[in-house]
Amino acid sequence: MERPSYGYSAEDHPDQQATPVCPRHPDRVSYVRCKRCDRPACPDCQRPTSVGVLCVDCEREISKQQAASRPRNAMGGGMGRGKPVVTYSVMALCVLAYLGQMALPAIVYGLGLFVPGYALVMPWTFLTAGFLHGGIMHLLLNMYALYIVGQYLEPTMGHARFAAVYFVSVLGGHTAVYLFSDPIGQSWYSGTLGASGGVFGMFAAIFIVNRRLGGQTAQIVVLIALNLVITFTFPNISWQGHLGGLVTGGLLTASLFALRPKATPGADRQALAKRSALLHAAAVAAMVLLCVVLIVVKTLTVPA
Repeated sequence: MERPSYGYSAEDHPDQQATPVCPRHPDRVSYVRCKRCDRPACPDCQRPTSVGVLCVDCEREISKQQAASRPRNAMGGGMGRGKPVVTYSVMALCVLAYLGQMALPAIVYGLGLFVPGYALVMPWTFLTAGFLHGGIMHLLLNMYALYIVGQYLEPTMGHARFAAVYFVSVLGGHTAVYLFSDPIGQSWYSGTLGASGGVFGMFAAIFIVNRRLGGQTAQIVVLIALNLVITFTFPNISWQGHLGGLVTGGLLTASLFALRPKATPGADRQALAKRSALLHAAAVAAMVLLCVVLIVVKTLTVPA
């Protein structure tokens, strides 16, 4: 007994008869299909999810879409997760450095202390001196200030940008010490140490961030003013380092905001984030280069 054909045959639908093969690996037969595009996917191309199996192409496309819609911080970078690890890391290094000062003072001071007259043969001291402190109160005050500003600034700016502004501020502070030291005076061979340059840079960064985000700035202005009064009132405080860190941190933070690409409706936010990262890296490099140029210019004016 013949079956009715209803006007078509199996040859009219070859896809129903063809063996399903993986598009990426045509030599592999697969009866498992992607839940999104319905294409066959071999075991190497299958990505198990809570809603079923996806192919590798669909998984990448979904990941890209999620990255494009992911929220960004004030600087255009990805939202950081967890605690302010950069702040805690710097604090831990400062504490370890202070313990080293107590245990091996000659070695730690000899290798880490910033002295203008020896800075060119020990260039690492432009940064390492920012981890050393002159006493327990000096350490506690700087660590408390760093803790307070880090709790707010690091999540707002992102880990990388926060670290960049802090360390460039330390560099800027010691650069100012080098610039304003008298080569024929006692200051040329006087040591400078402390995280104050970086902390002052963070003070300036808070002012710029709050200003741009519409937050309160009166309190940070008062804090900066009080610290400047203390800087110029009490002896043995490096006003050059404090002012240098303040100016450097403020300029760099303002540059990061100025170079942040503007997001428009429908724009690829992931592409904007990558562009922002490149522009901000260039701004950080430019600020470091400026410090280097100022150091070179000062060195050329030092008497032989």
